[in-house]
Amino acid sequence: MKKPVIVCIDDEPDVLNSLKIELKKAIGDRCIIETAEGGADALELLADLQADEYEIALVLSDYIMPDIKGDELLRRIHESSPDTLTIMLTGQADLEALSNAIKYAKLYRYLPKPWQNEDLKLTVVEAVHSYLQDQKLTDEIHKRQEVNEELKLANEALSASESRLSQFLEALPVGVSVYHPDGSIAYFNQTARDLLGADTIPESTAEQLAATYQLYVANSDELYPPNNLPILRALKGESVKVDDVEIRQGGKRIAIEINTTPIFDASGNIVYAIAAFQDISDRKQAEKILADYHHTLEAQIDERTEQLQQAVLAAEAANKAKSTFLANMSHELRTPLNSILGFAQIMEPSPDLTVENRENMRIIRRSGEHLLTLINEVLDLSKIEAGRMTLNPKNFDLYRLLDDLQDMFQLRAQTQELQLRFDRDSDVPQYVRTDDIKLRQVLINLLSNAIKFTQTGEIILRVIKLEKSGFMDLLDSPTACFDTTRSIREFAINSTNLARVELRDEAEDSTVPIFFLLFEIEDTGVGIATEELGNIFKAFVQTVSGKKIQKGTGLGLKISRQFVRLMGGEIVVESQLEVGTTFKFEIPVSAVNVGEIPDPELNREVSGLEPNQPCYRILIVDDREDNRQLLVKMLSPLGFAVEQATNGQEAIEMWENWHPHLILMDVRMPVMDGYEATKQIKARIKQREQEGEMNISHPDSPIPKIIALTASTIEGRQAFALLVGCDDFISKPFRKTDIFDTLTKHLGVKYLYSNSRDFISIGDRNNLSGSLPNAALAYLPTLPAEWIDNIKQVIRSADFDLIVRTIDEIREPHPELAEILQGHLDNFDYQKILNLIAEAEESDNADEGGTN
Repeated sequence: MKKPVIVCIDDEPDVLNSLKIELKKAIGDRCIIETAEGGADALELLADLQADEYEIALVLSDYIMPDIKGDELLRRIHESSPDTLTIMLTGQADLEALSNAIKYAKLYRYLPKPWQNEDLKLTVVEAVHSYLQDQKLTDEIHKRQEVNEELKLANEALSASESRLSQFLEALPVGVSVYHPDGSIAYFNQTARDLLGADTIPESTAEQLAATYQLYVANSDELYPPNNLPILRALKGESVKVDDVEIRQGGKRIAIEINTTPIFDASGNIVYAIAAFQDISDRKQAEKILADYHHTLEAQIDERTEQLQQAVLAAEAANKAKSTFLANMSHELRTPLNSILGFAQIMEPSPDLTVENRENMRIIRRSGEHLLTLINEVLDLSKIEAGRMTLNPKNFDLYRLLDDLQDMFQLRAQTQELQLRFDRDSDVPQYVRTDDIKLRQVLINLLSNAIKFTQTGEIILRVIKLEKSGFMDLLDSPTACFDTTRSIREFAINSTNLARVELRDEAEDSTVPIFFLLFEIEDTGVGIATEELGNIFKAFVQTVSGKKIQKGTGLGLKISRQFVRLMGGEIVVESQLEVGTTFKFEIPVSAVNVGEIPDPELNREVSGLEPNQPCYRILIVDDREDNRQLLVKMLSPLGFAVEQATNGQEAIEMWENWHPHLILMDVRMPVMDGYEATKQIKARIKQREQEGEMNISHPDSPIPKIIALTASTIEGRQAFALLVGCDDFISKPFRKTDIFDTLTKHLGVKYLYSNSRDFISIGDRNNLSGSLPNAALAYLPTLPAEWIDNIKQVIRSADFDLIVRTIDEIREPHPELAEILQGHLDNFDYQKILNLIAEAEESDNADEGGTN
């Protein structure tokens, strides 16, 4: 069942982000939170959600917006979704606007800006609860109506059956009496006489029965009204059944049930009336007990339900920051980011750019990649909590990873006048197998925190090899904090065997040695209070010290712990205020040989298409001009034939007339979306294949490959795209290599590559700079001494532009070395450049000594 959706609408992105954060804290993962920047975007978003059959529980809208005022927007939303509750957020709404919203938009509440967070959260929780309760009540009413109808039908069937059977009750052990049409008694069976206490048939008429036999209305002191006596009613043609009669004789009260039925002759005249009655005292007592029990049970259920609801609310309030994230980054954020990164990739290699502008372009691209990293960090947390994050172990050089980290943080430490030490035991192997990306991220998070919270002293990273888990020794430590979601003792006992099984499954040689690596990050910083230790691994939770410096998202330690656990390890922390903090984690690894370490690969810039290939026709379908232009500028210069369409309907027409080899199809568009367009194209292709009108090998009308493009991160989009007929799926923002690789995969396109200096990405420079130091040293001794002295000076000046120009001086004769140095510069790793130059000078001096 899909979760209900809350939609936030404001023309200010900062307000939307703040609102989304507060709502996430308030409701956790009970609802999906979507955002829209303005009324038009909101109406489009709501239409998409309704098309996908999502329930829209609540809409929070600003009043003052450039395209549609808040009251009008809420009115239109109410017309399309009457059950949706609405809240208006603004400090400028007049009484008329509020009146319109209340009258026409089912306004739940008005909140002035700036809002109080607690008021906002309470209002949203109440609104969502009200919406869910209304839905639940409606369902319950329908169910009860169905049950009541069934009960009514069953009772009617039972009454009819009893009416037919009453004619044969003379032989049954129940009281039976027969009456003439004039009301005189014709017959009493023995059970009737015993029940009424009459040895003989009384001379009284039917009208006198109530007084004669003391027949009372049950639970009252009123004689049963003669006109309502069942037998009299039967003599009038009614079949009657009552159970509200009591017989009172000798101080006793007997509850009886009476069934009366008229007997007709062939002409339809009443000839008799039969009454059957029985003692139902026990049944009445049982019904009373059962009714009391039901009442008590309902009260207990209501009380328990209330307790459970309160417990759920309390648990959600206590764990609101730990709740599972839905990977639901807004379309409005990732779409412009796609354009920023895409056009930056297109412009950066241009020979028309000056050195300064090229570096500005790099800064734009790095900033966009940093924003994407922040988005992916949140998505990573969501994947971790949802159990979808996977381990990707590989062979790598542990020493080099540690050296890179030391170089990365050395300058920051020196700037803060801190000592940074990396201590590695001599028996720690250089080449190991585990997930190096996750290990690197954990160490970066912990080292960043250590430097951030340390004003004086030092930070030490220790790496120790262990044959078995060492966490058992920490159980007696008074300052150690463990995450109690699983026992450290249990982990220490079982982790070795578990790690051996998991890692051996990955290794080709089952005899590869398995051991543990213990990493300790110790600082002399401000420390963590004892009462805060239990919360530091929770998402978005920061210590008092963290709140003071106002840096970070509160996700680093949460993600670090989950990464460590995913690698088969565990992490703990020891800390004392004003003394320092030590984080310790250990992971199982296996040692590998140097020959098993893969060589680094360099990305090359595509400069054109190899000759003797078809003229590939590519259709770009997107309703946004900037997205279409991005792809056009990527593909047209290479020699692809490119056409554009702004919606799915145009895409179908272009396919019919132009016959593209491949369609890059945005899935979210007006008029007709990409999903529907894909289904129609695939359906037409299938129909024509069956009719023999289409041949996949015909060059003029090939069967196109359809690649879905979307900025949405809602789960299931990729699977749905493939289900409707798309051949592949690319998420925005994408890189040029994503597009080029996809064309190669589906069309077999072959490219020509350029050796230009700008064709290696920032990430590739980082990899190259960390994995090819020997190649760099091979070049450095041949460089002029004047250039070496100059690069030292400009690095010490920290003038970024001047460093770039100095590196450019050697780029033509030594492009690979220039890329290595540029990679260090992009990461601001000045110390690493100086270290390479120092080692080169030593190598140069050694060569000169050998020559002499």
